[in-house]
Amino acid sequence: MDIDPTAQDLDVHEVKTLLALKGGERAPVKKIEESTGLDHSAVMRAALRLSQRGLIKIEESEALTIRLTPEGEADSTKGLPERRMLRILAERGECSLDELQKVAQMSPGEVRIALGWLRRKEWAEILREGNRVFLKITEKGKVNLHEESDDEKLLKTVSKWGEAEVRKLPQDLRSEVGTLKRRGLVEVVERVERSLILTDLGKRVLEAGVTPTEEISELTHELLVTGRWKNTKFKRYDLSLGVPPIYPAKIHPHQKVIEEIRDVLIGMGFVEIKSRIVESEFWNFDILFQAQDHPAREVHSNLSLSKPARTKLPSPELVRRVAKAHEKGVAGSTGWGYKFSTEISRKPVLCSQTTVATVRYLTSRPKPPVKIFCIDRVYRHEKIDYKHLAEFYQCEGIVMDRGLTLRNMLGYLRQIVTNLGFEKMRFRPGFFPFTEPSVEADVFNEERREWIEILGAGLFRPELLRPIGIRYPVLAWGIGLSRLVMMRLGLDDIRDIFSNDLEWLASSRYPPTHAPEPLGVE
Repeated sequence: MDIDPTAQDLDVHEVKTLLALKGGERAPVKKIEESTGLDHSAVMRAALRLSQRGLIKIEESEALTIRLTPEGEADSTKGLPERRMLRILAERGECSLDELQKVAQMSPGEVRIALGWLRRKEWAEILREGNRVFLKITEKGKVNLHEESDDEKLLKTVSKWGEAEVRKLPQDLRSEVGTLKRRGLVEVVERVERSLILTDLGKRVLEAGVTPTEEISELTHELLVTGRWKNTKFKRYDLSLGVPPIYPAKIHPHQKVIEEIRDVLIGMGFVEIKSRIVESEFWNFDILFQAQDHPAREVHSNLSLSKPARTKLPSPELVRRVAKAHEKGVAGSTGWGYKFSTEISRKPVLCSQTTVATVRYLTSRPKPPVKIFCIDRVYRHEKIDYKHLAEFYQCEGIVMDRGLTLRNMLGYLRQIVTNLGFEKMRFRPGFFPFTEPSVEADVFNEERREWIEILGAGLFRPELLRPIGIRYPVLAWGIGLSRLVMMRLGLDDIRDIFSNDLEWLASSRYPPTHAPEPLGVE
């Protein structure tokens, strides 16, 4: 192999890095930074290029280091709580717990820690005589009074060194790292250490002789006018080297899924309406024929407001018809059989379901045809975990017209699901409070090889429709948007939908099969 061209291709940082290995043939990156005066990123860029040319090898090893936490720093100065308490016991022999806490001048938390570790280390024992509880030093405690335990030695070592590599600690102290970590006195940091190793080709290049020469990466007007360009060495460009990817600004992936559903529904002739953030219990529950003493209306399921204390109700006639449906029933129903309360109806809550928006719309437009949908946020008092949020999106839609049946409903659902890109779909009988008959629709997730429920639907019950003056069938359906978003984005945790992780937001692609490639080389 011709070595001379290889040496000529090296830039100034590569030459400095290579020269730093001369003689030693192997050195940590940190040492090379110190000897060359280059920063870490410059050394690593040079090392990567030298490695690609076969002049060096990069060796990586993981190293665990420990350093003191603020609590550890305090205990390294004052001594561990059990050590301080042991000294007091050594002076007194025995001491009641109340007296010991006063003399030790420790916080209640430190006293609990000290007592626990005194017993665990068998330095003291807790005794009871009648109503008196006291602490007494043991023989083992007397022996250890003037001897440091291994955890104290480790604490002292880390305090002296600032931070310590676990592998460099004495063997008897390594076992105490976990103990101090559990006590919150040290934190363990995992680091990757890199060393550069000179190859045989690298040795031959050094033997041939290389000198760091300053290079110019840009031809300026001044270089041309003065003629200095003739004696200047220009930096070579390697077009095969990768560059960091650049991700342009874009819509949040969650919003993209919502836009996809919106486009599908608008393309099917639906008109979008908006929901409200705050609703009265009348609109949120009563008009949907949900009993005022229903468990779902308790404070643990919904979010109530203190201001305003009360809301306005719609026309007295509408309230009267809804109250009658609750108390005595309509269209053959017997109702709930209780005394309807308008005071409960006036209570404000955060909107818990987008069905409210569609029923509000129906109340003001009782004549067919009606074909609307609503995509908006709803709020519930949920315990937040990987599949539940207190604030999330729902998508609701209704169709009202003469002569509609369940068969029409299934046709609409199949068209919606097909337009969303799912090939396999099945229906199951379902139950929902304000629809009858009701169905649930599942789609087959090819990645997980399982059926997943995606929406529920049904025909609004007469108890809901008659009080608002509607005599026509109404098809209603709701899509579980969060579940659909998780499937589309390949997420396992619903909380990740609202992630503010900029790296994930920049690199995520939706839809995954048609997303444009990022600018640059990955």
